[in-house]
Amino acid sequence: NKGIGESMTQIIADSTCDINKELLTGYKLVTLPLVISAEGKDYLDGVDIDIDRVYSWMQNDILPKTAQIPYEVMKDAFETCCRNGNDFIYIAFSGRMSGCCSLGRIIANELKEKYPERRMEIVDSKGGSCATGLIVLQALLMAEKKMSIDIILDEVNFMVSHVEHLFTVADLKWMVKGGRISKPLGWAGSVLNIRPWLDVNDGKMVVKGMVRGEKKAIQTVTREVCHRAENFPKQLIAIAHTGNKALADTVSDQIREIFPDCTTTISEIGGVLGTHLGMGGLGVFFFREQSVHYMLSEI
Repeated sequence: NKGIGESMTQIIADSTCDINKELLTGYKLVTLPLVISAEGKDYLDGVDIDIDRVYSWMQNDILPKTAQIPYEVMKDAFETCCRNGNDFIYIAFSGRMSGCCSLGRIIANELKEKYPERRMEIVDSKGGSCATGLIVLQALLMAEKKMSIDIILDEVNFMVSHVEHLFTVADLKWMVKGGRISKPLGWAGSVLNIRPWLDVNDGKMVVKGMVRGEKKAIQTVTREVCHRAENFPKQLIAIAHTGNKALADTVSDQIREIFPDCTTTISEIGGVLGTHLGMGGLGVFFFREQSVHYMLSEI
């Protein structure tokens, strides 16, 4: 329990942050829901709609739309922290892919007039999914150890600068529907079984290359992981998928064969990002370098 006048640092994420829920057991993470819309209705992601519902729409060729966190939802969460006497760090979805980070800064500035004694830090994760999840998990571990908000903030910013996102997409039609590639390219890719592999550069998802077939796509992603993580082999590597656990298991086995000292964790990609990657998509997330207070390899 907190002593009188003693504040803790509350870690806040949003529903684009993916991490194996077993790893979050015992930690108090506040998660802000984005909006998922389909069939004429709006749903708060993870509150009144779950991944299975989103995936079932996609399996029936329905592409849900997504929108940022409602203003009232974010403000209420921030103000609750302040009223409880807690400082907070909101590790937001990439500012180049969503307005969540900008909204967080606007609301924090509004609340600073009412709660001048509180620290309200908004960090652009410059990514999402398990990349944010790994950073959030490290921040939770540090907050649990009562480390200062400045030390946690330094660690988070270092991790944002050194985290890697690698994706492969099973069906190009989802990228066509989302406007990320042209229809002719999508058609040609589907006919030839071409699969793109993607990266996140400075907060924006980009197609890095095209390969033919699932096996080649996985080889490419695994090779990239091993190249980029060669200076930090003993770490927690997160793998996320949209409805293809078997593929995630295969990638996990391949990575652990090359990096026997690493640990892997597997989770599903949440509804918001899943709508953009499509069914059968897969991502791998890890760090190029070890941060000062890194604790995730001990989990």
